[in-house]
Amino acid sequence: MTTLQTLVALEPRLDYDGTQLRPHFVRGHFGLGGDAAVAFRGACHVEGEALVDLADREAGLHIHSRDMVHLMIELFGRPLDHMVLLQRLLASLVAERVRRDLAPDVAKDVRRTGDDVFVGDGKLTVSIATVSPVSGLIHLGVNVDDRDTPVSTAALGPLGIGVDGFARGLLDDLAAEMRGIGDALSKVQPR
Repeated sequence: MTTLQTLVALEPRLDYDGTQLRPHFVRGHFGLGGDAAVAFRGACHVEGEALVDLADREAGLHIHSRDMVHLMIELFGRPLDHMVLLQRLLASLVAERVRRDLAPDVAKDVRRTGDDVFVGDGKLTVSIATVSPVSGLIHLGVNVDDRDTPVSTAALGPLGIGVDGFARGLLDDLAAEMRGIGDALSKVQPR
């Protein structure tokens, strides 16, 4: 497993509309080649053919948020099941990081369900994993603002969680997990 390159690029803002979920977006826009994860900030609006989740598309749903922290991850040569497992690990890392930043009475209401994170009844994240002919891709968006969303949401701003520290910490957590996976793979004696 190769080293995961990471970058936090919260300014200038970059809105997410689903077209960023493609091979080499991270390289072309942020200059990171190879396995990489980047955090950026902007609005989110995804609908119609841009929705990769077929169930959401068939139901006529859309995703909208005024302000999110977006994580884009691209890992080369990875199958879809690997990316879905990593997506769920990432959601767990989000839930852990949010719990650490909240008072205990609020932290107890943070939970991961599949690839989503909730605070009480509010949905904090949106997420999708997919593959291209050359790579596995994950987009995970974390609400910063909870106004004007199509579902009940939770958001970092109203929770009092700083965006920059959250994004940097989350990418550090992910990189540490990836290093740990690489270390575990390299120290196993075959039988």
